[in-house]
Amino acid sequence: MSENRRADAAQDDAQLLAEIDAELAAERSAKSRAGQRLTGLVLLLGGLVGWIASLELQLGKEILLENPDATLSCDVNPLISCGNVMMTWQSSALGVPNMAIGLGGFAIMGVIGALMASGTALPPWMRWARLGGMTFAIGYVHFLAISAIFLIRALCPWCMVIWSVTAPMFFAALARTIESGDLPLPAPLANLLRRWVVLTLLWYLLVIVVIAAAFWRQWLVMFGLA
Repeated sequence: MSENRRADAAQDDAQLLAEIDAELAAERSAKSRAGQRLTGLVLLLGGLVGWIASLELQLGKEILLENPDATLSCDVNPLISCGNVMMTWQSSALGVPNMAIGLGGFAIMGVIGALMASGTALPPWMRWARLGGMTFAIGYVHFLAISAIFLIRALCPWCMVIWSVTAPMFFAALARTIESGDLPLPAPLANLLRRWVVLTLLWYLLVIVVIAAAFWRQWLVMFGLA
């Protein structure tokens, strides 16, 4: 009997430990990765940097409109050039200059970010507008990036700054929407999309690999290797 009791006690202890481990795993999984203030800071800083980049592009576009032969400070060579990109139809694909969209959009996201960072509770419509705006932004960035890399065959430094800040802003906004309960998703997918830092780094890596592969010969020539 004593042996049976010890066996039962050991089994109970093992079951208890398993339950504790499961609770700890669930707690780690539920740990906030996109808190309101953190997401707000990402939107605020990203909005500020994106707005400055949009302003630089707007000023450069005005210079080129006045003097098409002008050379901008970001015109390094035929491969790395703002001018070669901003004078294409893609720079006004929606009927208005992309710079104007950036100036307005990044300003709005910066304000939303400031409100979140201050602890202000956003109404549901604003939370959905935040996600909708950033979803549009990341989609438009992909259109512009694909156009620049594969069609225009030139890289605009200020444009790439905008690409760089849009990605973490989108992934952080998406993660925040999931964590706040506004966007219910299956647990595995939700846990994946909440890891906005990892997703941002993977996105950066993908863009770098695509750019390296698409312009491989130009890089070799630029660095005197071919």
